[in-house]
Amino acid sequence: MKIEELKEYIHSDWSETAECRNDKYYFVRTDADELEDVFAEIKYQLSEEVPDDLKRFYKEVGFGFLWFGFKQKKGIYRVLSPEELLDLYFESEDEGEPDDFIMYRENAWNNMDENKLLAFCLFGEEDSLLYIGLSDGAVYYLSARRKIADSLNEFFDLLDKDVDYFMNG
Repeated sequence: MKIEELKEYIHSDWSETAECRNDKYYFVRTDADELEDVFAEIKYQLSEEVPDDLKRFYKEVGFGFLWFGFKQKKGIYRVLSPEELLDLYFESEDEGEPDDFIMYRENAWNNMDENKLLAFCLFGEEDSLLYIGLSDGAVYYLSARRKIADSLNEFFDLLDKDVDYFMNG
């Protein structure tokens, strides 16, 4: 699936979610200038560049939900916004942060440090994350041991054909 095919699912904000429950995808796009600021902050804070494919996805499509209205999927796919991605790696200053986010953060840091994988999508339940490889642009599930696509485009293509394809094998 090409990025262009996802553009029909872009919305200006989250207010239309109820009307789109039968859509496959639901994305909200951020202003390009704001994105560049967040990308610079990610590079500064993590000492790593956001991979070009993910940058392009954020700029042209946005962030949000994959397989939004499909009830039989194994879990929720939520592509983090660039700001949420940064929040994932650093403690929020807000009190009462959910405990499960602590587990996400620990796993995200371990994969960043050990495997050069950048988390970009929450999946399923518990501490499941999807990652993009900083050096190869491949997509991984949970860790470097579970490569599920050679690129972000291939991931969307495979996912579009079978919602939980990487859980079936």
